Amino acid sequence: MAFALPTLYRTAIPFRNRILTLIALASAITYLDRVCLSAAAPAMMAELGLSNLQMGYVFGVFSISYGIFEIPMGYVVDRFGPRGILTRIVACWSVFTAVTGALSGYGSLLAVRLAFGAAEAGAFPAFARVIRNWFQVSDRGKATGVIWMAARIGGALAPPVAMLLIGSVGWRLSFVVFGAVGAIWCAAFWRGYRDEPARHPAATASDLAYARGNSALPKMGESVPWNRMLLSGNLWALFWMYFATSYGFWFLLTWLPTYLIRQHHMPAQRASLYAALPLAVGSISCLAGGSLSDLLVRQLGSLRWGRRVVGLGGYLLSGIGFAVAGCMREPGAAIASLIVAEVGIDLATPVAWTAAVEIGGSLGGTVAAFMNSSSSISAFISPIAAAWIFTRFQSFNAMLVSAGLVYLTAALLWLKIDPGRPLEP
Repeated sequence: MAFALPTLYRTAIPFRNRILTLIALASAITYLDRVCLSAAAPAMMAELGLSNLQMGYVFGVFSISYGIFEIPMGYVVDRFGPRGILTRIVACWSVFTAVTGALSGYGSLLAVRLAFGAAEAGAFPAFARVIRNWFQVSDRGKATGVIWMAARIGGALAPPVAMLLIGSVGWRLSFVVFGAVGAIWCAAFWRGYRDEPARHPAATASDLAYARGNSALPKMGESVPWNRMLLSGNLWALFWMYFATSYGFWFLLTWLPTYLIRQHHMPAQRASLYAALPLAVGSISCLAGGSLSDLLVRQLGSLRWGRRVVGLGGYLLSGIGFAVAGCMREPGAAIASLIVAEVGIDLATPVAWTAAVEIGGSLGGTVAAFMNSSSSISAFISPIAAAWIFTRFQSFNAMLVSAGLVYLTAALLWLKIDPGRPLEP
């Protein structure tokens, strides 16, 4: 028996939903660890003597190694299955999170952030592969929405929790505490997950019947048709659409507390609470976006339009939100606009990941990694561009307006994306 759970719980809740809970927790932990750095940034900059631009590189360098290793790790997940690979991924990033608290200089901080990015690469493709293994097409949008809702909740909780920890034990020990959370998750996941439903001793007959209804369960070890991938207009539209996702979102993830403190002159504790609002509200739209997309697929009878309508609409909303925020002088109005922007991002994000695994089929992890590697490029550009803009103009407004333009462009790319046209005929 994988879990010592009451009999009623084991029989009443489909086992795939307990698997989903484990993956959602991991998703939350990824953003707890990422956002902890942004919450600690003012204290770290003061103690380590870092400039705005240096801190921008610290935020951005994570994305270099993350992007380099993302596609190889997506392939490894497809080749060997998520169980062992995802356990190693979370264990490694937890170690690097804890090590961050022991650093004393700019060079060592850059090196550890590079290692952190390499360690975390493959996590979300692995999550997507778990959904591909355990959920039918009609439920994947909602399941993916749950994963991204958890990520946003983790990101929303991180600023106030990190501020409380920093205030009581200092920024160094705060990283150790966040790292320990990931280590606990690894033990639970290794014990409670199997790559194939039929191999899980706690899966019920109804769980197995549901899994058998999936028309295309993945084939472990299948080779990757790289030529077909690189020549697919569908995949390149997916790639450049997803580039937009991190451009504005990483500003919220990295510089938002600093934006509120330095541009709008908020106290640090109040800024941490305001910084949590976009991600907190966005968590609801993650679930709404995935669920709405599944509903449209069923109602319209079209996988293409069921995914496309939500993705396009979400990015349009996000583009408007960022552009308006760049024109706001009052902090309340700026935060309200950024909440609208985040809602738009989070309507579209789970739909993008669902589309990736549907286009990828049995190679869903690899295709999801290919898509996500584009966001690594924008995640590197975004915090550095924001730091340069603030240093030059003493304002982040131009950064926010540019984010609006990026999302409006990405919305149009959804007209080229067709999840109903898989990579493998």
